[in-house]
Amino acid sequence: MSVVAVLAGLVLPPAAPRRPAVPQLTAQHATLRFPPLDVAPAARPYNDSRLQPRRTVGLVDATGVRMFARARLTGGRPMNHPVAQAQYGLYLLNTYRLTGDAWFLNLAARQGQRLIDTRVESRGAWWYPYRFDFALGAGMHRTMPAPWYSGMAQGQALSLFTRLAEVTGQPRWRTAADATFASLTLGYSPSAPWGVWRDANSMLWLEEYPGRTARGSARVLNGHLFAVYGLWDYWRSTRSPVAAALFDQATTTVARYVLTGFRNPGTASQYSLSAPDTSEHYHAVHISQLTHLHALTSNPAFARMAELLLADFPAPRQATSVRFRAGRHPGVLFRSVGDGRVVGKHIVRVSRSAVVPADQRRRIAGQPGYWYHLTAGPLRDYWVQEAVPVRVATKPVSAVPYFGSRTVVLGAGSFSAYTATGSRTIRLSRTSSAPVVAVGWIFGRRAVLVSAGLLRGYWLPLSRATMLA
Repeated sequence: MSVVAVLAGLVLPPAAPRRPAVPQLTAQHATLRFPPLDVAPAARPYNDSRLQPRRTVGLVDATGVRMFARARLTGGRPMNHPVAQAQYGLYLLNTYRLTGDAWFLNLAARQGQRLIDTRVESRGAWWYPYRFDFALGAGMHRTMPAPWYSGMAQGQALSLFTRLAEVTGQPRWRTAADATFASLTLGYSPSAPWGVWRDANSMLWLEEYPGRTARGSARVLNGHLFAVYGLWDYWRSTRSPVAAALFDQATTTVARYVLTGFRNPGTASQYSLSAPDTSEHYHAVHISQLTHLHALTSNPAFARMAELLLADFPAPRQATSVRFRAGRHPGVLFRSVGDGRVVGKHIVRVSRSAVVPADQRRRIAGQPGYWYHLTAGPLRDYWVQEAVPVRVATKPVSAVPYFGSRTVVLGAGSFSAYTATGSRTIRLSRTSSAPVVAVGWIFGRRAVLVSAGLLRGYWLPLSRATMLA
């Protein structure tokens, strides 16, 4: 496979699945706008500190393979679901990485083997079918008729096969990875499985929900990015220049559309470009995916995108406490959080500082700023608006970790940073910098968690004098 052929339009001649050569990136490929970079295992997608239980979870068959059943889609019958099986396998592999317990590796291999056993071969590549009709939500108002195929499923299966090949050394997994990668080099076909296409701006999409025509596709951001992870995993393992080129092209699509197409300032981002519906759940997924993409490219543009989306709409569910200063505090009832019309008010007077538990910190449609939903006290079930320093959370909230390197720059002067239980103030005579590992809010102020130096372990509020590099 040549890089030129891939960039020319993703129409390569069919070829028997085989392990490709493993060339290093050359000067020719170093001109990629977003060349993939290797990262430590802990920073890789799907790798975190969460452990799967040593038992099967969710709906599985007698062999422990993840299944899918929904009355309106499958008639309640358990059926194979490629993404569910690939994801479960990846989480099991991560637990094996952390524990060394072969039980998790064996169960992960069963997920991968089911994908192999149910594959469809077309145009020299392997594809993983959904054999039930699927009605799309998020305002797309159409149904994927069975059998259908998904670029997201192809990409996540590619990640699973690549990692199984690395962990076990077994040729069957490398064969599966090579044949699955081949599917991501093939463009639109009216009569064969496909999951990759270019839009009117020549941007490359790894399509979660391919349409009957390429341009009738959904352009779902999270699905595209999960497939990008697959390209990255394959590149990391093989150093394939074709994988590097595809990764670059698909990542360029993210850079082109996140802020101009998916972002909705002040609220959650769109699920897809084919419909205006937002999704609070997938908004949080987008933020996490962009922080991973920052690590995989070392390009701070993706970290900045994640930070903007986080400021637009932090994760609503936040178990915290709100500190009230002495004085009058209005509580508000809204028709709904998505409506924002006020249907009730209540004002309480606090004679001295008080702390009240809350279960949400979120945006309210049509209302400025952030709001806390209280769960106790005279304003129980009311919303109160965050106001520094009058009403603020008493510990870090809406925190998102960085997977790549991020730095805060401090000018000369005095700076105070905080934890939930204390503070520290330093004075600098000249400009300095420090690495940070998370971004969020503390005491109502946007802040970053410093990981080295005098403020290690403290949250430093961002300002004109403390800016992310």
